[in-house]
Amino acid sequence: MSPIFLLWFAFLPASQPSTPLLAADESRRVSGQVQTDQSLQSSLRQYLGRLEKLSLKTTGPDRAAIIRHLHHFYEAIGYRQAWTNQQSIARLIEVIEDSANDGLLPSDYHISEIRAFSANPPDSPALRARADLLMTDAVFTLMSHMRSGKVYARSIESDWNIEPSVPGGDYDRTLMTAVMGSRFPEIIQELRPSSPDYTHLRQGLVRLKAIAASGGWESVSSGRPIEKEGAVDSRIPSIRRRLQVTGEYVPPAPPVVRDSLDPKGHQDSTSKESASADSLRQLSAEADDLYDQKLFDAVKRFQKRHGLEVDGVIGNETLRAMNVPVSQRIDQVRINLERYRWFLNSRGQNYVMVNIPSFTVELVQNGVHRWSSRVIVGKPDTQTPVFRAEMQYIILNPHWVIPPGIMVKDNIVTSIMKDQSYLQKKNLAIVDNEGHTLSPASVDWARYVNGGFPYRLVQASGDEGSLGRIKFMIPNRFTVYLHDTPIKELFERNRRTYSHGCIRVDKPLDLAELVLQDKVRWSKNRIQEAIDTDKTRTINLPKSLPVYILYQTAFANGNQVEFRSDVYDRDARLLRVLQSPSSSRLVDSVTR
Repeated sequence: MSPIFLLWFAFLPASQPSTPLLAADESRRVSGQVQTDQSLQSSLRQYLGRLEKLSLKTTGPDRAAIIRHLHHFYEAIGYRQAWTNQQSIARLIEVIEDSANDGLLPSDYHISEIRAFSANPPDSPALRARADLLMTDAVFTLMSHMRSGKVYARSIESDWNIEPSVPGGDYDRTLMTAVMGSRFPEIIQELRPSSPDYTHLRQGLVRLKAIAASGGWESVSSGRPIEKEGAVDSRIPSIRRRLQVTGEYVPPAPPVVRDSLDPKGHQDSTSKESASADSLRQLSAEADDLYDQKLFDAVKRFQKRHGLEVDGVIGNETLRAMNVPVSQRIDQVRINLERYRWFLNSRGQNYVMVNIPSFTVELVQNGVHRWSSRVIVGKPDTQTPVFRAEMQYIILNPHWVIPPGIMVKDNIVTSIMKDQSYLQKKNLAIVDNEGHTLSPASVDWARYVNGGFPYRLVQASGDEGSLGRIKFMIPNRFTVYLHDTPIKELFERNRRTYSHGCIRVDKPLDLAELVLQDKVRWSKNRIQEAIDTDKTRTINLPKSLPVYILYQTAFANGNQVEFRSDVYDRDARLLRVLQSPSSSRLVDSVTR
């Protein structure tokens, strides 16, 4: 007998011997129960058979795996009813409802049908089989979504190459334990990404939903920028209330009001009290419209949380961010919780991570954040791809070979034809496949205006070279890498989408020292000395380092949620798929 079947058998109720007087009734009862069980088993087999006929092409890999697990599960328990405990069903309803706090849709887990079954348990074997299958499918589907996301990442990000966490060889046993042992809440919690990033973003979603339930936040009217502290503007009270809702502004404690007494201990006259109240009201109204220091600091906190220029100026960008409705912020967090589920369970303790919308790179070693820097990423028409690679070595004083795509897109051949000094100005050499340098006059440039250039245009290294002085190599099919840049002033801009797809790093010397992990041989000073020789040099990392280039428009920073602009317009498509009915609806259709 298989261990899985033994596990199911352990949960069967013990039978009691019948007395001779009740033998006939007991026999009839048992006979009726057997017939009911057989009908239920037949219905389960029929439903599962219909599911198995659905091809992989029709269902997708995730649903195909769930169908396979459903078949194994019911085969192991002899196609009997698994959900016989009302307390377990009540717990299942709670778990499904709680999935909304992960940004998921409870309707994907048959919540309406399960509530109805719980309130009015069905009598017929076919309906009982349907109810049982829907509840088991709810657990299996939710576990799958927690482990690696509802949406198949490659269907949204065509460049995605991060493999989802794969369940172990004993996953069927885990599923059996989840249902038969009623441990599904604990196991779902174990599959939920345990990273603080996910936990804090999830908590942020709960807070936003509470704000929405209380009516959200009010919009602030447009108008001239409120440029500095001390300005007076009628919109200040609404700005103060807006920031109070999301916590950037904390109002001061109300002053303690004391009765005014005359020298004899009597209260002032009514007229004096009235005049004083009118004066206080006037002062209060003026103070309400004043852009004071406390609100100025609150605005800067808001700007930082939203990736805006942190200058305290309440201009168009800041007002637009304030006026994004809470429902849109909820959707933004839901989208990015899904993105987290795509990779967090497979991310290790050591990695470099670039977040495209926040224009940042960070280094994590042994699970501890060690370093971060500003970056410049691809333009909207030359987007930086989303993928994973391994940093293997760095190059000091690198040359740059202009990629064929940039040759065509930037009309470089046309520029050379128009300006004979173009190559000299850009410090470019023409190199053939054998490494020989060619004269510009020997090239028939007109032949290659639309592409097909047979040589390489190589830019020499140096302070003016496009790659700067350091290049971090992460071999990949996109020819994308991290590198230094001579154009440092672009890092001061708030929106940094200026590259052809590669990632320009603001502090490359710091990153080089950290990834080489040898402060004796490769301290920052030693690296700089090697750069100063002007010689191109390759240095291998002691161990390859995973690099994640990701797209998160909402993310956790401690217990705060930060938001960024959707610079490549990718959120809307993911939201549409996240909102669409799950493939679990197939189980609904085959059991009707």
